[in-house]
Amino acid sequence: MFWLAFAAITVIALLPGPAAPPRLLGTDKIEHAAAFAVLSLLAAFGWRGLPLWFIALGLFAHGTLIELIQGSPVLQRTASFADLAADAVGIALGLGLGVLLGLRRK
Repeated sequence: MFWLAFAAITVIALLPGPAAPPRLLGTDKIEHAAAFAVLSLLAAFGWRGLPLWFIALGLFAHGTLIELIQGSPVLQRTASFADLAADAVGIALGLGLGVLLGLRRK
C-alpha cells in the first residue's frame, strides 16, 4: 500500500501546469499534510524495524525533491516552503498517529 500511495502522490505532485481548483480538501496545505500523513502512517506500519526519525527524514527528503522539481520551469509550477512545511506537519501527524495506535513504539 505504501508504494502505491507513494507513486500516486508523486505523480500527482509532478503533473505539469499550474494546480487548478477545485481542491479535494479545500486547501493545498491540507492536501500536502494529508498526503504525507498517509505516507508516514503506512511507512510506520510497513517498516516497523526502521527508526521513526529515518522514516521522517526519508519522507521529508522526498517532499523536498518534489518541491525542487516543481520549481523547474519545465513543469510550469512553483516550489513552496509552505508546502514543504505542510509536508513536515503531515509526517509528524502520521508518525504520531502510528505511535498512538500502537503500530510503533517511539
